[in-house]
Amino acid sequence: MRFTFTDERPQSFWEEILPAEYGFWANVNPEVPHRRWSQAEERIIDEGSSMFWDKVPSQLYNGYGEFVADMYKGLEDEQLFM
Repeated sequence: MRFTFTDERPQSFWEEILPAEYGFWANVNPEVPHRRWSQAEERIIDEGSSMFWDKVPSQLYNGYGEFVADMYKGLEDEQLFM
Protein backbone atom coordinates (compact mmCIF):
# COMPACT_ATOMS: atom_id res chain seq x y z
CA MET A 1 0.00 0.00 0.00
CA ARG A 2 1.19 3.51 -0.74
CA PHE A 3 0.08 7.00 0.23
CA THR A 4 0.73 9.99 -1.97
CA PHE A 5 0.31 13.52 -0.60
CA THR A 6 -0.38 16.44 -2.88
CA ASP A 7 -1.43 20.06 -2.64
CA GLU A 8 -3.99 19.56 -5.41
CA ARG A 9 -7.29 17.74 -5.10
CA PRO A 10 -7.26 14.50 -7.12
CA GLN A 11 -10.24 13.34 -9.16
CA SER A 12 -12.72 11.20 -7.30
CA PHE A 13 -13.62 7.71 -8.51
CA TRP A 14 -16.92 8.90 -10.00
CA GLU A 15 -15.38 11.98 -11.60
CA GLU A 16 -12.87 9.73 -13.31
CA ILE A 17 -15.24 7.09 -14.69
CA LEU A 18 -18.30 9.31 -15.33
CA PRO A 19 -17.04 12.90 -15.61
CA ALA A 20 -20.34 14.17 -17.04
CA GLU A 21 -22.28 12.77 -14.07
CA TYR A 22 -20.53 13.74 -10.83
CA GLY A 23 -18.50 16.50 -9.28
CA PHE A 24 -16.09 15.88 -6.42
CA TRP A 25 -18.48 15.79 -3.49
CA ALA A 26 -21.91 15.28 -5.07
CA ASN A 27 -21.94 11.57 -4.34
CA VAL A 28 -21.30 11.92 -0.61
CA ASN A 29 -24.26 14.14 0.28
CA PRO A 30 -27.65 12.40 0.13
CA GLU A 31 -29.41 15.77 0.22
CA VAL A 32 -27.95 16.65 -3.20
CA PRO A 33 -30.03 14.88 -5.84
CA HIS A 34 -28.42 13.70 -9.03
CA ARG A 35 -29.95 15.22 -12.16
CA ARG A 36 -31.62 11.91 -12.99
CA TRP A 37 -32.29 10.28 -9.60
CA SER A 38 -32.40 10.81 -5.86
CA GLN A 39 -29.41 9.95 -3.71
CA ALA A 40 -31.46 10.04 -0.51
CA GLU A 41 -31.79 6.24 -0.40
CA GLU A 42 -29.65 3.29 -1.39
CA ARG A 43 -30.31 -0.39 -1.70
CA ILE A 44 -28.59 -3.03 0.39
CA ILE A 45 -27.04 -5.81 -1.66
CA ASP A 46 -27.68 -9.30 -0.31
CA GLU A 47 -24.29 -10.76 0.61
CA GLY A 48 -25.27 -14.18 -0.74
CA SER A 49 -26.35 -13.00 -4.19
CA SER A 50 -26.30 -10.13 -6.62
CA MET A 51 -29.86 -9.17 -5.66
CA PHE A 52 -30.73 -5.74 -4.29
CA TRP A 53 -32.99 -5.74 -1.26
CA ASP A 54 -34.26 -3.13 1.16
CA LYS A 55 -33.79 0.57 0.64
CA VAL A 56 -32.15 2.43 3.49
CA PRO A 57 -31.47 6.16 3.94
CA SER A 58 -28.11 7.16 2.45
CA GLN A 59 -25.64 8.49 4.98
CA LEU A 60 -23.74 11.73 4.63
CA TYR A 61 -20.16 11.00 3.53
CA ASN A 62 -21.18 7.38 2.98
CA GLY A 63 -21.26 6.87 6.75
CA TYR A 64 -17.64 7.94 7.30
CA GLY A 65 -18.42 11.48 8.46
CA GLU A 66 -16.40 11.37 11.67
CA PHE A 67 -13.31 10.42 9.65
CA VAL A 68 -13.67 12.45 6.44
CA ALA A 69 -15.89 15.50 7.09
CA ASP A 70 -12.86 17.81 7.34
CA MET A 71 -11.89 16.93 3.75
CA TYR A 72 -15.09 18.57 2.49
CA LYS A 73 -14.86 21.89 4.35
CA GLY A 74 -14.92 24.82 1.95
CA LEU A 75 -16.26 22.79 -0.96
CA GLU A 76 -19.82 24.08 -0.70
CA ASP A 77 -19.36 26.09 -3.90
CA GLU A 78 -17.64 23.22 -5.73
CA GLN A 79 -19.39 22.14 -8.91
CA LEU A 80 -21.69 19.26 -7.95
CA PHE A 81 -22.16 17.89 -11.44
CA MET A 82 -20.03 18.39 -14.52
